[in-house]
Amino acid sequence: MPSPGSKLTVSAITADGKRHTLRGSPLIVPAPLGGATPAHDQPDVLPLPISADNLCGSLDQCGPLRIRGWAHWLDHSHQPLTLSLWEFERELLRLDANQWRSDLAELREGDGCCGFEAPLPAELGDGELHTLDLRRSDTGASVLSRPFRMRVRNLQASSTARQDGPAPLTRIPAKRKVTLSVIVNFYNMRREAERTLTSLSHSYQKGADDFDYEVLCIDNGSNPPLDPAWIERFGPQFRLVRPSRQLASPCAAINEAALQAQGDYLAIMIDGAHLLTPGVFHAARQAWEHHADAVVAVRHWFIGGDQRWLAVAGYTRQMEDRLFERIQWPNNGYELFRISAPIGESPEPWLEGLSESNCLMLPTSLYDRIGGMDEAFDQAGGGFANLDLWHRASESSLGPLVSLVGEASFHQFHGGTTTNVEDAEKDVRVRAYANAYRALRGKDFVGVPPSRLHFRGSLQSEFATGIRQRSLIPLRLGITEQIRPGQLPVHFDEGAQTYLQSVYAECGLHHGVMWMGQPAGVAPADLINLQDIVYQLRPDAIITVGTECGLVGFIDTALDAMGSGDTRILCISPASIASTPLPRVTVLQGKADDPHILATARHWTGSAETVLVLYDANSSAAFSLTSLQAYGALVSYRSYLVCLGTLFGQPWLGYSNRQPLQTIREFIRDDKSFVVDRSWNRQLISTCPSGYLRKIGDPVTAAHYDPTLDEFASAPRFPENVQ
Repeated sequence: MPSPGSKLTVSAITADGKRHTLRGSPLIVPAPLGGATPAHDQPDVLPLPISADNLCGSLDQCGPLRIRGWAHWLDHSHQPLTLSLWEFERELLRLDANQWRSDLAELREGDGCCGFEAPLPAELGDGELHTLDLRRSDTGASVLSRPFRMRVRNLQASSTARQDGPAPLTRIPAKRKVTLSVIVNFYNMRREAERTLTSLSHSYQKGADDFDYEVLCIDNGSNPPLDPAWIERFGPQFRLVRPSRQLASPCAAINEAALQAQGDYLAIMIDGAHLLTPGVFHAARQAWEHHADAVVAVRHWFIGGDQRWLAVAGYTRQMEDRLFERIQWPNNGYELFRISAPIGESPEPWLEGLSESNCLMLPTSLYDRIGGMDEAFDQAGGGFANLDLWHRASESSLGPLVSLVGEASFHQFHGGTTTNVEDAEKDVRVRAYANAYRALRGKDFVGVPPSRLHFRGSLQSEFATGIRQRSLIPLRLGITEQIRPGQLPVHFDEGAQTYLQSVYAECGLHHGVMWMGQPAGVAPADLINLQDIVYQLRPDAIITVGTECGLVGFIDTALDAMGSGDTRILCISPASIASTPLPRVTVLQGKADDPHILATARHWTGSAETVLVLYDANSSAAFSLTSLQAYGALVSYRSYLVCLGTLFGQPWLGYSNRQPLQTIREFIRDDKSFVVDRSWNRQLISTCPSGYLRKIGDPVTAAHYDPTLDEFASAPRFPENVQ
């Protein structure tokens, strides 16, 4: 038996003794399915959990250039944590788990200052298999369940071509030409294939009667296999393709079919569970008539809604069949929008950037030039191969990148690698795919932003506008008594949140927020946030600058409730405060930026170890970069400089000269020890959404978190330009 990796040439010898090399040779012998390579010779798939010695965390990446992850104490201890990377009994590097990560802060994993990241030692990039361990530096105890194996290719020896993509494909010129060759990949989905192929037929596609195309249907090892006669039943242009190699990844099979294609353009459908709306071919032809080198991408939707949650709730293929019956499909293919939701459930599904397309249509010459699907993506289902194809096509295209509006592909419910699994399992798989992409390309995957896309088309259904109308048209399938947890960034996007906050502030609704008969001057959500901050920090000293009496009284009441009798409050106000004196409160009348006031505040702080500052930006004209720097210097490590009222001033209209948010941006740009902690922006309405400034510097270094490392669908992220 030839060893894996060997090249075999398959020939046929005719009766006259002549040898004829068969099409598809030479073949590369793959490793047998099921994994014949010994397990000890295989690298581990990251991420790996960190769960030992009262620790919680994750090793997210190890190579090709960096090692990344996070770890924190489960008891929320502020004890420094340093980890060491070891190869057997040799220490390679040390990692301080003290870098800021906004995603972890939003998830309340520790206090957000628990990330680690460092360049990977060059000696590990030799392409060899290394057995490594991650240990606590103080005790030497491992924080992983076992040592892990990793292999990083030699980046110096790697060719640029490997990082950019595979070598170009060489094809034999087709004897008969058609405009489009559709390549659709099937694996154990006979039910889904019937609807997909119906949606590719002449009888279904509108305006395509005179459109010459072919459909190459790959049966990638189905059991039972698809019948060629059944495939041809959908039309004379349909034919079955059986790949010469049975691999877990469909990339090689798709390339093999692509080399048999006769079309000037290719449509790549890596997942055969996707069916199309009736105008896809017509829209693509119009795009190519406008520009012959256009790359046309079709966006994708879920039949039934979020299929990952539905799979857990008990959703079945039979229930999905009822949905198709309800809209009497395929009578009107645009009725699919009535029973579906955009993947990712975006409120703006047509105008966002694009990471992949499950019906990507591009010139055949471009597909060949970029090497087609990269067969190095050998994970089951192909991993990021489809995303990679779209990215390389977008970088190499000679024409516009056309994103169709109103036409889509719809994913049917089946046993997909990431679409029909629980969120936790999907996250692990996707991060493993991201690591594999990073190892192959030497960089993180980045989708195509909307600024590079040309949008073309029109909406053919009132239900194709997003997800906000979903509550008005419940499907009522009666699957489960459970209620799916909502995802705030999905169901109420950043634009809606910004608008809601702006209306709240501009109309002055915060003036109606009272505490014990006194105005508080902030939104109710801010009161909740501030009491939670006080509870977590247990500060020795609190300085309030220009805040309303009700807010000072609220803080005093919260301190009494938690038994913090020793906490002192210094209330700095430009005017006298007429209220009942509070024993812990010292009132200092004067302007916040007055040198004598600042000197008194520093003296009053004295030896307090934990100092919290609340600065009302709206009540004082002294709110400036200089005053922020002065009061920021009084804030203790891991405490907050909370800038209240940063939403006011109507800067979105351009009339006001007061720009508190701009002052904050300048402050954190100059002082790297402060970051905006967005974990407090959970309650939709805040009068200071960018004003919770946390001090993470001094003994640690502020590091910007890379959002492509692992995606958490959690609290909303407010854009930097929120006013």
